[in-house]
Amino acid sequence: MEGRTLGFCCYGCLTVFRLVGAAGESGRAGWFLAKLGLAAVLSGNIMMFQSLLYFGSLDALGSDALRTSSWLMLAMAAAVYLLLGVPMLRAAYRSARNGQIVLETLIALGALAAIGASAVETIRGGRHLYYDSGTMVLVFVVLGQYLDARAREKATAVLAPTIQAARAPARVLDAGRERSVEPQRVRRGDRVAVRVGEEIPVDGRVLEGNSDVSEPALTGEASPRLVVPGDAVFAGSVAIDGALLVEAAGESETLACRVERWTREARNRRAPIEITADRFVARFVPAVAAIAMVSALAWGIGAGDWARGGLAALAVLVVACPCALGIATPMATTMAISMAARRGTLLRSGAVLEAVAGARRAAFDKTGTITTGRPVVRSLRVDPDATIAEEDVLRYAAAVEAEVDHPFARAIAAFAASRGVPRAEARDVRAVAGGGASGTVERRRVLLGNRSLLSREGVSGVERDTELAPEKGIVMAVDGRVVALFQIGDPVRPEARAAVEQLQALGVATVLLSGDRGAAVERAADEAAIDEAFGELDPREKLEALKTHSGDAAMMIGDGVNDAPALAASAAGIAFGPSSGLAKQSADAVILREDLREIPRLVVLARRTMRVVRQNLFWAFGYNSLGVLAAALGLLRPVVAAGAMVVSSLFVVGNSLRLQRP
Repeated sequence: MEGRTLGFCCYGCLTVFRLVGAAGESGRAGWFLAKLGLAAVLSGNIMMFQSLLYFGSLDALGSDALRTSSWLMLAMAAAVYLLLGVPMLRAAYRSARNGQIVLETLIALGALAAIGASAVETIRGGRHLYYDSGTMVLVFVVLGQYLDARAREKATAVLAPTIQAARAPARVLDAGRERSVEPQRVRRGDRVAVRVGEEIPVDGRVLEGNSDVSEPALTGEASPRLVVPGDAVFAGSVAIDGALLVEAAGESETLACRVERWTREARNRRAPIEITADRFVARFVPAVAAIAMVSALAWGIGAGDWARGGLAALAVLVVACPCALGIATPMATTMAISMAARRGTLLRSGAVLEAVAGARRAAFDKTGTITTGRPVVRSLRVDPDATIAEEDVLRYAAAVEAEVDHPFARAIAAFAASRGVPRAEARDVRAVAGGGASGTVERRRVLLGNRSLLSREGVSGVERDTELAPEKGIVMAVDGRVVALFQIGDPVRPEARAAVEQLQALGVATVLLSGDRGAAVERAADEAAIDEAFGELDPREKLEALKTHSGDAAMMIGDGVNDAPALAASAAGIAFGPSSGLAKQSADAVILREDLREIPRLVVLARRTMRVVRQNLFWAFGYNSLGVLAAALGLLRPVVAAGAMVVSSLFVVGNSLRLQRP
């Protein structure tokens, strides 16, 4: 469309183009709105003519006015049915070919019966018209579909990005020359150059170079991993402090691609609630049709009054239309979705609320979910035999680490700043790949890194202190002598324990599933009061652990790419905080606020919503069952049946409005 000018005859056409011309969920919601708007206008006019007919005003105007109005209503009702009823008939036909009966079958046939019977009356010149019954049923149902589509549109606007869109190009070395190619075109054995700070574009094996590699989204490990020649690396990770030469594995799928495929496979399963609903409808629709047929035959054969039998059958079909499924249930869930969105929680659809309400176990990822995902200094231990004060240790360390782009370096610099220590000036700062950093501060040589680095540098006293905490430790040496140990950890979120305890009070058990080391996982679980913990799980193992230990009634809360399959396979997948694109895509809900207490709040909202929905359904089907019985006995005329259907809808809509109360 680029470079072209489009002309429209009116603003209405422009508006419809903007709505219907969109793609994806936005286009679906817009198309429903366009159809619904036109059908509602036509149905409103039909209601106006029908009201004049019911109160005798058309009869007073004469037979010509009655005939003209009748034909106008037929034309408008036919247009409404083409817009809203025919798509339902198609859905019913496709399901029937597969041996299934769906809700659209009853709605489409009931509306068709009302409009068809009225059309016969119009042709005969009669006055028993029920066009409003047939058209308003369709409008109510499609309104419910629009509400659901609108909710999906809002969620999809945030959940659109994919992990593949972010894949970096690969620089392939060929005969000493470097060329940039798409990662998908890299072949097995190609040599790919990766510079400091760049994303690794392909899976492969390190040929040359050393570097700490950051891959928390892929593995769940918060701390960077040191890679040396011979080690495997994966697309999507970042070479933090060293350049690498990687031999491409040449697989058609990267680790990220495999995770995405596992996610798609997990999302293809059908929820148990969908199967249950289909089974109910498969019994309800034939029962209503049978009652309508028996009613017609009983009045026709038994009483010899086929006209009354036809009206009784029509009344049965009209009053049986379960508008609670067509509008009141989507309305209740849409209200709940809006309330959640105001708190920063986005839900894909109302079905998520049922899954969350029924969840009896919550499975958490560790890194970035239960923990902050940002390393911090847990403690500083200064060697009592060292001739240096703690303030000088912090001053020297901050001077060197402030010049280094590494998560541990940033943690140490931030720790020193939090103590209010003035930073000194460092010279000749050098980052050592996979080890640490060195520099000169106030004419003293400062070296920070792991024990192996300090040993290689000839520092004395490195092996004396072996009681390191399970988290990573950074040893500091000054002028060739060990003076201090910074213990680094990934802290548990301050609200994590409160959130877990609130879930447990709601009857939801908790489990921690992580790719991180076992000791770190156990410690995080203890601090957050989580019931069970399992560590060192890859994405596939995490998926299997979710199924084994949590069952079907489980919700999964995570933030990384490695959580995506489990998020998709769980009854309710919740992407938390600054989640990866694939995690958001795979999840049923996204919590944008970094506050784990939103999870128990969501459970409370979901359970409250489902109570309202169950009340709606109990009322609607109980009310409609009595209406079907009355209609079959000839006690309910089609026009009264239509009114009864509206009363049922008003009740459940009013009941749904209670969700707005705190």
